[in-house]
Amino acid sequence: MAQDYPRDEFDELADQSGPVGVHRAPRSWWSRVLPPLIAFVVAGLIAWGIAWWLWNSDSSPDEPAATPTATVTPTDEPTAAESVTPTPEPTETATEEPTPEPTETEEPEPVIIYDAQVHVRNGAGIQGIAGAQEQILIDAGYTNTEANNINSSLIPGGSNVVLYDGDRVADTAQDVADQLGIDRVESGGTPGGAEIEVLLATDPGN
Repeated sequence: MAQDYPRDEFDELADQSGPVGVHRAPRSWWSRVLPPLIAFVVAGLIAWGIAWWLWNSDSSPDEPAATPTATVTPTDEPTAAESVTPTPEPTETATEEPTPEPTETEEPEPVIIYDAQVHVRNGAGIQGIAGAQEQILIDAGYTNTEANNINSSLIPGGSNVVLYDGDRVADTAQDVADQLGIDRVESGGTPGGAEIEVLLATDPGN
């Protein structure tokens, strides 16, 4: 037979909804998030306070905060401005170098061909003058000479002249003229075909 007992605290709990016995009622979401959030905020405040204290303990309020300075080490290499060396301008007192005096060009020694063909031709009409001039040349060392006559009309300019054919005998023709005292020496060929021809319009010895 069932007995009636007065209601107690256990009867009150039995009337409430939810698990009964060793199971606990479920916790709300904010009760799970709030404790770690509070711990995070408190830790941040503590860290900020320590940093602020360390910062203010290193510098005195009466002294300005030290400004960081950068040390520049000079290098041995010259800068762009130092590497440019200005060119010194010439001064008026510069010593002038002496101008070398021009040297005279020595003329080559004349080439005398003593065996060149030399004809002495008489166009003056005076007997024996061609032979006399030929002898002068023989005495001077010429070995290939000949004396003959020529018509005075074939003597250019009507005066004594030494004609020669070719540059090879140019010096020899000049020497022949010097030996005989004749001033005119001309190139361009000879009327008789010899290398050098002495055309006499007058007697060179008078």
